[in-house]
Amino acid sequence: MSLLDDLKTQAEVLRKRQQSGTALHDHYFREIHERLKMIYQHLHELVNSLNTIKPEVIRYYYIEPSSMLEDMRQGDYAISARRKSIDYVDYFEEVLLRTRCVGTTKLKFEKDSDALVTRMREFLWGNSLKFDLREYRSERGYIQSGAFTVEPEVPVAITIAGMPEKGHIVIVTKNLEKLGEVAYTFEIEEVDIPLIEELAKLLIGKPNQFRNMGKHQQPVRAAPKARPAPIEPEPEPLAVDEPVEDEDTAKKGLFGSLKSLLKRKPD
Repeated sequence: MSLLDDLKTQAEVLRKRQQSGTALHDHYFREIHERLKMIYQHLHELVNSLNTIKPEVIRYYYIEPSSMLEDMRQGDYAISARRKSIDYVDYFEEVLLRTRCVGTTKLKFEKDSDALVTRMREFLWGNSLKFDLREYRSERGYIQSGAFTVEPEVPVAITIAGMPEKGHIVIVTKNLEKLGEVAYTFEIEEVDIPLIEELAKLLIGKPNQFRNMGKHQQPVRAAPKARPAPIEPEPEPLAVDEPVEDEDTAKKGLFGSLKSLLKRKPD
């Protein structure tokens, strides 16, 4: 085979590979659109219900081990979406749910070196917290210490976006339960109603399995087993008749429960 023929063969292989990759990218793009559309519809209903019912959700945020924003009440839920228009058709690219936690007491503390002041300032900025800083400088102009006053308000966000180049959907939580961002990666087919149900429970502080869902969240290898503690005999519990849960109630989940509360008429 001549050099020209060899180059033609390589070019043809590369062209087919690129076409295959483009086709797969387009397939994932449309699959992600359908999933994000479903997510937006369900979370839109959830946001409307939460803003009507206003359930009490209390959060505590550690700024550092000895400084904490206490009794922060979560509310003011909002949802939005980013879309991309292709051939006059809008496709979902990202869903964003926002809320905020607000308290009544400002947090005050001091840092006694330039490095600690700088580190704390960047930490607060990075987590979108509002604060005032009073710097104390030496005669030569160097920062010796700083007094921080942090406002009792923490913005919370859940961003759900597609990665069509990899066939993934990524859910990123910011300042949810604690300060900072946490990213969760899912295969497209893993993002379904049960997963969004668990995410909603996480949002309002209910027991959930969200962090254990999806193969990317599973540990690579099991942690070493601890030595089992001796089991002491427990007294037999008294027999109590458990209430029978209505079949419709068992199926409707969190979203259905919120709707029922909205429809329930006062006595």
